[in-house]
Amino acid sequence: MTRPPENCDDALLCVRGVKKYFGGVRAVDGVDLEVPRRWIVGLIGPNGSGKSTLFNVIAGVYKPDAGRIWFDGEDITGLPPHEIYKRGLVRTFQTPRLWQSLTVYENTLAGYRGHSGENPLRALLRLFWRKREVDNAEASIERILDSGLKPVAGNLSSDISGGQMKLGELTRALNTKPKMVMLDEPAAGINPTLARQLFERIVKLRDEEGITFLIIEHRLEILFDYVDYVYVMHQGKIIARGKPEEVVEDPKVIQVYLEG
Repeated sequence: MTRPPENCDDALLCVRGVKKYFGGVRAVDGVDLEVPRRWIVGLIGPNGSGKSTLFNVIAGVYKPDAGRIWFDGEDITGLPPHEIYKRGLVRTFQTPRLWQSLTVYENTLAGYRGHSGENPLRALLRLFWRKREVDNAEASIERILDSGLKPVAGNLSSDISGGQMKLGELTRALNTKPKMVMLDEPAAGINPTLARQLFERIVKLRDEEGITFLIIEHRLEILFDYVDYVYVMHQGKIIARGKPEEVVEDPKVIQVYLEG
């Protein structure tokens, strides 16, 4: 374990020199990235640029071939996903991964850490965990009301729209009480009105709860209205970074998107 570099002192997430290769393919090729606390940061780039692979490396799905990753000052390089989740870094997926046989409400409850039923001995001692379970249930209801999912809370997850699934997955992630959430294309496949409502909720969560966000998104006309900062990836590398209005004028970025 190593200490983060001095120029990462104010960042919640710090990535330095991260590489991930698949055979001869350099999916992530020496990426440096910082996400300051209480910021909403976008990660954009054409398909195949390495964004999702970088997410998987940060989240512990893949081990990097080189480089280091720090989260909240701790070196998390190579830790498995469940250990990274315990430290308060959670993620969602481009295709929502809800349990289809559970209701929306039941899915959101699954986000809480340390369920008593996970320990056979504690599960028998209802007196010691009943209040916590009630508190979790009430808090989850509040999250559902805040997300606009109340009309479908009792529906099976297999019976709701794609946009509602994404809201449900975000709500489940929030029930883990995260320090940071990584969102993989939250606006993909949903109508512009719902997409903007989702991003407005993200801003509210940042402002009121101090949650930090790193977001992959292709719908730049929506993303750029809400993020504080943007990184642009191409062929595994970061080719530009800055405020949205700066990035959109960068000749390298314009060329990459024109070629795509």
